[in-house]
Amino acid sequence: HHTVKETMKETIKEHLLDEDEEEEEEQRRREEKSKSLSLLEYNLTMDTAKLFMSCLHAWGLNLQLDNICMDRLGMLRPHCPISFGLISRGGHMSLMLPTFKLSLATGRKLSLSDIVGKGTYGVSRAVTTQHLLSVISLANTLMGMTNATFVGEHMKKAPTRRNPESPRRTTGAPPQTSNPGLQAQIKQVWSWFSLVLVQSGCGSLSSGWSQLAAMHCVMLPDLLGLDKFCPPLLEMLARRWQDRCLEVREAAQALLLAELRRIGQSGRKDTIDMWAPYLPQYVDAVSSPGTTTEPSPPAPPPPEAQPIETKVPEEELDVTDDDITAGCLSNLPPNVKKISNSYEERRKQATAIVLLGVIGAEFGAEIEPPKGSARARPGGQAPEGFGLSSGGSNYSLARHTCKALTFLLLQPPSPKLPPHSTIRRTAIDLIGRGFTVWEPYMDVSAVLMGLLELCADAEKQLANITMGLPLNPPADSARSARHALSLIATARPPAFITTIAREVHRFNAAQANSQSQQNVHTSTLSRAKTEILRVIDILIEKMPGDVVDLLVEVMDIIMYCIEGSLVKKKGLQECFPSICKFYMVGYCDRSHRIAVGARQGSVALYDVRTGKCQNIHGHKGPITAVSFAPDGRYLATYSNADSHISFWQMNTSLLGSIGMLNSAPQLRCIKTYQVPPVQPASPGSQNHLKLARLIWTSNRNVILMAHDGKEHRFMV
Repeated sequence: HHTVKETMKETIKEHLLDEDEEEEEEQRRREEKSKSLSLLEYNLTMDTAKLFMSCLHAWGLNLQLDNICMDRLGMLRPHCPISFGLISRGGHMSLMLPTFKLSLATGRKLSLSDIVGKGTYGVSRAVTTQHLLSVISLANTLMGMTNATFVGEHMKKAPTRRNPESPRRTTGAPPQTSNPGLQAQIKQVWSWFSLVLVQSGCGSLSSGWSQLAAMHCVMLPDLLGLDKFCPPLLEMLARRWQDRCLEVREAAQALLLAELRRIGQSGRKDTIDMWAPYLPQYVDAVSSPGTTTEPSPPAPPPPEAQPIETKVPEEELDVTDDDITAGCLSNLPPNVKKISNSYEERRKQATAIVLLGVIGAEFGAEIEPPKGSARARPGGQAPEGFGLSSGGSNYSLARHTCKALTFLLLQPPSPKLPPHSTIRRTAIDLIGRGFTVWEPYMDVSAVLMGLLELCADAEKQLANITMGLPLNPPADSARSARHALSLIATARPPAFITTIAREVHRFNAAQANSQSQQNVHTSTLSRAKTEILRVIDILIEKMPGDVVDLLVEVMDIIMYCIEGSLVKKKGLQECFPSICKFYMVGYCDRSHRIAVGARQGSVALYDVRTGKCQNIHGHKGPITAVSFAPDGRYLATYSNADSHISFWQMNTSLLGSIGMLNSAPQLRCIKTYQVPPVQPASPGSQNHLKLARLIWTSNRNVILMAHDGKEHRFMV
């Protein structure tokens, strides 16, 4: 109330003050006023959150966590159990009324887990689902805020929210449990509850919220036992997989994955058997953008299901949000049984796509994680139909799920499937997550181009988003597509690099022939240059070994994405620093040439001004290092595989500088020396990248510096 009084005082003062009052004073008062108002609003919000969290938390199951909730997070413990229920679409409320008073009257003692179980998580699966979604999404929100606590003077400073674009960092250790199998599961879920610790000192708060979220996400079945715990409904969670609200989305994803892990392989198989018949069947023609297809008849429905409508993709599939669903149903006149039935079918199809997509992506393949990547696969063997060879069965679930996902990504926008609908965004997300499972069945080029098209303007889209509000649909699509591209590239670097390089070559060839009719992908490729470079940057940082294996292709992509005139003006180091950390890449700012050593022993020489490239063949194995002399007259190349260092005379004549690089005799190998082989420090995959480097000390002298500090000196 104090703040309200202050605000009123300020307002009265403002009206009564002389007009020639100093402007600075005026400005200061305005700031104070808006501050006090926003603080008032903020306190109200935090008090509401405090009330919700205090009611929603499952008290009495983990005393250590209860103490953290009260002491550190400032929650209040209810005196008696709280009843929960649901509001139906028709606006009716069903509420589980407590029976504990009766037990008290008869003198029976009820355990806390009885109350939490029977009254809260033992009511129905739908109540459990909503309850867990609420508590985890709220905890996620508070976890993402700096200083979010309900203790004492939390009003002094409003917490800041994280940026939806910035990924969260995880700190702290997962909560301990006696069950080793469960412990592994908690570790997996822990990465979901990642924290942004903007200021020192709020780490303990964030870890409090994340412990609370983790307990509700994975430990309740274990703590309560399945007689008192109705597990959440998979289909309800699936419909929230891409909820407009990021915190609800993250909670639904964490809960769905935890539940799929909990039910084990047989439970996942039952889920697949139940939902596979609803998967829309798209014909194989859906491979490139622009193709429209007639759907083939779907698989036979299970006996108890209604007959499935065959015109599948014609229907609008945007039904993964329950609010959309509710809106559709309530507007239907009562006599339209047929329509509501087809609507239910669409809803089932959307749910099937999500559930099969998630099971396929997360549990669908036993794949060795790529070197240097932590994308290990949880779960035992691949569920039936998701392995590459499903016992010769022609109905391959992976293929059909992949077809449905790529159809939703690549289908041109229409009133039935808007450009940024929830179901399209879901497909983007699942293609990225499960790329290694879907890859054999998809046109990788079309998929990458479709994703690049969606995030070509990502920078612009994500620059003007309002903190704390749901992203607008185009920004959400861009964010999802961008994330999917990063996942695909790091899961399969060669697929990403070779596909984009092939598109670049296709584009360059089309330009050289100056065809009037340009390639479909042309505009996408050129608009998505920043996005392509962003992914290449990630690959250089995370998977340098894969980048070096395809270094010439990577340089082709970089040369396409960065203007030659810019490289000429600023140099390669300035334009794309990360590629210059490789010893087998060199740049000469005199002649504006880039040299790139390849795995097969050749060196690619690019002329920045013309974009032309020529190859020098001089070594029998992978190139270890290249370097131009300071005056640009010589290029030194070294391969540890054949233990030779070679010197090439660069043509710096007028013809060469005009860019007539096509005539081969311009480059002569003038000297070759034998060098003792360098042993890598240890057999690790990254060590062969840093074996030795070449350093010119003058225009004629070069040092071969091995990783252990040994030097060999040479003179041209």
